[in-house]
Amino acid sequence: MYLRPGFLVVIVGMTLTSLSTIVVMLRYYCRWYRMGIVGATDHLMFIALIFTWGNTVINYYQDQSSRKVRPSFFRIPEKRPLLESALHGTLVTWYIYRMTYGVALCFVKLSILWFYRAIASHRTFRRSVNILITFVILYTFATTIAAAFQCEKPSESFDVTGYLSQFDHDPNTKKPHFKCYDPTRLWVFTSAVNLFTDVLIMLLPIPTLLGLRVPMSKRLALVGIFSVGIMAIIASCVRMWVMALWSESPENSAVFGTDLLLWGQVETNSGIVSASVPFLRLFFRGSDRRPDEKPLARRKVQEIRSPKKIPTDGVPLQKESMEFFDGRKGNEESGGSGSPEWSGFITVPASLSSASRGSAILEPVQAHLTV
Repeated sequence: MYLRPGFLVVIVGMTLTSLSTIVVMLRYYCRWYRMGIVGATDHLMFIALIFTWGNTVINYYQDQSSRKVRPSFFRIPEKRPLLESALHGTLVTWYIYRMTYGVALCFVKLSILWFYRAIASHRTFRRSVNILITFVILYTFATTIAAAFQCEKPSESFDVTGYLSQFDHDPNTKKPHFKCYDPTRLWVFTSAVNLFTDVLIMLLPIPTLLGLRVPMSKRLALVGIFSVGIMAIIASCVRMWVMALWSESPENSAVFGTDLLLWGQVETNSGIVSASVPFLRLFFRGSDRRPDEKPLARRKVQEIRSPKKIPTDGVPLQKESMEFFDGRKGNEESGGSGSPEWSGFITVPASLSSASRGSAILEPVQAHLTV
């Protein structure tokens, strides 16, 4: 049975986006009902999911508007009337897709980076995360504006006459004069930068994780949890290869357009799933708060006294991660040792600072208030 390439993109997009929706909903469940806290990282991922559904709807209309068009029609002048009636919708949807695709990836990356920011206890790591967040925001804003103003007049970006003139090799034919730049350069550039930032985001926390004072097996396990994003990187690499084929000529852009859309769906949904799967570990465990304990967001303000020094005779003091990273014993906003974001991942020692491995005893601090 023959399936149109565009229809196959719609099927894959609906399937993957539905899977991403289930994963994100389970993520919210684990974060709120198991950990007692939902943060900006979860809301950013939810926004990314909304844009991904928007891209899926755009893919559907792309298929509907191009179902009567074949790539061979572009070389046959007699087929121009049929092309013009269907091509306008295709060009409009592609024009919108150029912008929404990049925005969806931006929110996926921001969700991951915001989670890094919440757990960052080292100043260098936190500064690197902030720099990367700023770069992703500015880069996405710049590429979105560039995609919107591909031509001097935005309406010329989806003009049917100007698009068909690319396939007319007759030198005697009068072609319209539009002031536009070649969009393939922008797409190749954005694909390369997306791949580069994906690799940076995956590698960014690894030095900090390897510096933890825990057994090597647990360090590698934690690195493995943060490395599930390799799925998105593989999808990004394949899409980059398809992009190279797509950008070779106008004819190739018509032939490989559906492949580009297909791997765009795989890349975005892989990022959503791989960034949310680590939180689902709590779904198979018990709740991280006691049955009579209120969620962190609804907990009353209470005073916590400083702990006394405990003589350890030089033996490092060890604590379970659920106790050490409990939000009641630290400041969530600081992203330091009291951040509940780490909850449920691993058993860790009292000291997480790779820069000060000689200190393992909790220093007394002043009494403070927390919520």
